[in-house]
Amino acid sequence: MAFADDVLAGLFAYLGPGGALLALFLIFVVDAAVFPALPEVAIVLTYSFAPPGFEPLVWALLLLVMAVLGEAVGNAALYGIVKRALVQRGRMPAVLERVMRRWVNFLVVRDERIILLNRVAPVVPMVGAFIATLGWNVRRSLAYVVIGATAKYAALLVLIGAMGVAYDPATARAIAIGLVLGIVGVSGVAAYAYRRRARDAPGRP
Repeated sequence: MAFADDVLAGLFAYLGPGGALLALFLIFVVDAAVFPALPEVAIVLTYSFAPPGFEPLVWALLLLVMAVLGEAVGNAALYGIVKRALVQRGRMPAVLERVMRRWVNFLVVRDERIILLNRVAPVVPMVGAFIATLGWNVRRSLAYVVIGATAKYAALLVLIGAMGVAYDPATARAIAIGLVLGIVGVSGVAAYAYRRRARDAPGRP
């Protein structure tokens, strides 16, 4: 553990404040647009290895801005790519579109509000693609992305900050990462249970 801490401390020292913020932003973009990148762990580590001279509150607010901005940019970028390259040109594979529509029809919530539900139980991956394919309202969808991301990561940063007050930095970091991984696991189970329940509900196609 001490070796890993030393490596991470050296990495963040090398990146500096600007590099750390940029790296965090890119992780959130990739998580939103490409594949799951465990951004929750990234934000815990970036907060824990705050650069010297930054007040914890200021650093936390900067991280929150990067997280929300990364989520918004990633989802908007994926929406734009799918919309322009596939939907508008009529190149969206019919099978894929049919699967996406049927997937949403399994759920109790079938419109943009799914984006908020996703913060609790991630039932829809690559949200930007769904926004483009299903014709959801773009502004409303991105507003939900921003609202959901702000609420989720603000709560996470408050939790991390509280851990830092109660424990030494290494212990607080370990506990926070453990909690984050546990929450991710519980969210995955909740998403699976939600999908099963929605699929088996009477009257579902």
